[in-house]
Amino acid sequence: MSDNLFLFENILNAIGYYICVYDKYGCIKYCNKAFKNAYLHGSDTFSGKHFSKIKSREYQNITGIPNILITHSKSSVQKKVENNGTFYIDTSPCFNNDGSIDYIVETIASPFKAPVLPLKEDVPNTPATDIFLGDVKMKGILETINRISKFDSTILITGESGTGKSMLANFIHSKSKRCNMPFVTINCAAIPENLIESELFGYVPGAFTGASPKGKKGLVEIADKGTLFLDEVGLLPQNCQAKFLQLIQEKIYTPIGAVKPKTTDIRIISATNLNLKKEISENKFREDLYYRLRVIEFYMPPLSERPDAIDPLIDYFLCQYNRMYSINKSLSPKAREILHSYTYKGNIRELQYIIERLIVTSAENQIMASDMPNLAETEPTPQNNSIENMDFETAVENYEKEILLKYFAKYKSTYKIAAALGITQSKVSRLMRKYQIN
Repeated sequence: MSDNLFLFENILNAIGYYICVYDKYGCIKYCNKAFKNAYLHGSDTFSGKHFSKIKSREYQNITGIPNILITHSKSSVQKKVENNGTFYIDTSPCFNNDGSIDYIVETIASPFKAPVLPLKEDVPNTPATDIFLGDVKMKGILETINRISKFDSTILITGESGTGKSMLANFIHSKSKRCNMPFVTINCAAIPENLIESELFGYVPGAFTGASPKGKKGLVEIADKGTLFLDEVGLLPQNCQAKFLQLIQEKIYTPIGAVKPKTTDIRIISATNLNLKKEISENKFREDLYYRLRVIEFYMPPLSERPDAIDPLIDYFLCQYNRMYSINKSLSPKAREILHSYTYKGNIRELQYIIERLIVTSAENQIMASDMPNLAETEPTPQNNSIENMDFETAVENYEKEILLKYFAKYKSTYKIAAALGITQSKVSRLMRKYQIN
């Protein structure tokens, strides 16, 4: 060891902070003695160890590595650990000239060394909204989002099913001045046409037969001061389109059965996988509404055009399902290589299902190439039905229902299901109504 390197290591060991350096996949390249003694039990066999395999529960609760692998952005947070005090965690990616991550440095100040700062609430697990970050193809979109973050312009997100449109919408909200206010989603494809108006605008007591005597708040009112996201907006019924246009232009709406309109302050984001210009030409969608919805338009490319997104997505879903199932599994380089070779016709959603399948079915903690399924057969096949006669959306719906049934059997609560799946409680409720799960 050279004198300079020896001096450098002595300095890092003398600092007293827990310091660990990871590669771009989250595997340890170096750690100082404080980190080794605190979280690796003094072991010298740490090189190449994936962060998710560090057995310390305290470390897994405070590390920022999962976040960095997804966001590719520096993170500095303060977290309170029960019975152990408050930790300050600084996690910083270091980049190559091409913008890719070279390595990640994490510094953890123990309760005795943490700087005195106003205590922040613990940062929640990385939301699904961030999983496309670090994707070179998305760089221009993310730069535009940063530029428009102070404005409330309507945004239309287009692209194939499963490309991450709802995730991008959530990310846009998180970067806006409304980030601390509600983000409310309505899937126009998941709600019967005769119910969408009451879901959006609510109704007053006695508005129609069977209406609640207390009336009902609509999602527009619930989203007040925040963001309303209309997923599959191309399927918005025509009888609602004029009312929604008024909402965008005048910031007013009228609940069903009401005499006086209400005002609201919301930001509108919408998404569709349909060609809205074609829908307009067929008189299925209002042209004036289309132009009001797309003041800014983002196109989400299919995953097959975004190879740089594969590794961040794999790492995110590995972390998500490891936490969900309380296990610590990792991918062998060969298994990861196989995942890179697939085209993902179902985009991000298909990759997510593959990772969950591997997490659940692999026998060992490291997922090997031999564990990989025949990727041409990864779409779920329902009983008594032929995959050959099923389109992708139908296959996804069947798997979606299967997942909801499994989580409902385990948690019995839409709140707990939403927390486990990383989606909103309202989305869980709507999906359960859609699939008649009760």
